[in-house]
Amino acid sequence: TTVTWTVTSSCQAPVTCSASFTVTAAPAVVLTCPTNQSVAACQSQSAVDAAFNSWLTTVSFSGGCNAAISNNAGAAPNACGGSTTVTWTVTSSCQAPVTCSASFTVAAAPAVALSCPPNRTRPSCLTQAGIDNNFANWLTLYTLSGGCNAAISNNNTGAPNRCGGSTTVTFTVTSSCESPVTCTASYTVTAAPPVVLNCPANQTEAACQTQTAINNAFNTWLASASFSGGCDAAISNNAGTAPNACGGSTTVTWTVTSSCQA
Repeated sequence: TTVTWTVTSSCQAPVTCSASFTVTAAPAVVLTCPTNQSVAACQSQSAVDAAFNSWLTTVSFSGGCNAAISNNAGAAPNACGGSTTVTWTVTSSCQAPVTCSASFTVAAAPAVALSCPPNRTRPSCLTQAGIDNNFANWLTLYTLSGGCNAAISNNNTGAPNRCGGSTTVTFTVTSSCESPVTCTASYTVTAAPPVVLNCPANQTEAACQTQTAINNAFNTWLASASFSGGCDAAISNNAGTAPNACGGSTTVTWTVTSSCQA
């Protein structure tokens, strides 16, 4: 403000002088927002919260009169992914409010990708230990990627019986950012082939042969029994000696035992 002072008197023309009173212009507000920031997924929520709160403090400003800064930040984004845009506002007594905005982003959690082992079929008549070991190896053939803090489990109750059977297994992946993901596969042992036993036909020999000839014919007849199927099958009979060369009859029972059939 420039002021002029004037002195008037009766014997002289008015006398004046002037001077100015100045208030320096208020410095303009300069507000610098944080740079946009992105952080990785699969951190704990507390780690994301701490990073977000630290990021909020990187705003800076200068200038203004009686200036104060505030922001509209709520909570940090979810640790499983999301973005929060924050606006900072500087209010001062000599200037309209000054604002700027920036974003804090948590990358989306990678989706769980689960592939079950391929269905597997094994032949019967292997040892149970062999089936058990092969089954245990098969259980490890899943593939898993993605997820946060992912863990896999399955509901297997043991390998099928070596004589035949099937076990269906469900694999389940739990993770902190997604509902459980499941897949199902089957491990099968082919049913053991049933025993088929063919007895020799009843045989009659003429009398008056030597006992040696009868014995030889009897033994040949015994050997003509045949069988197929079964697991670890073995044949036996209850034959004693051949009938007497002078006449007689012997009834023979053949028995096939196997580990997968009565």
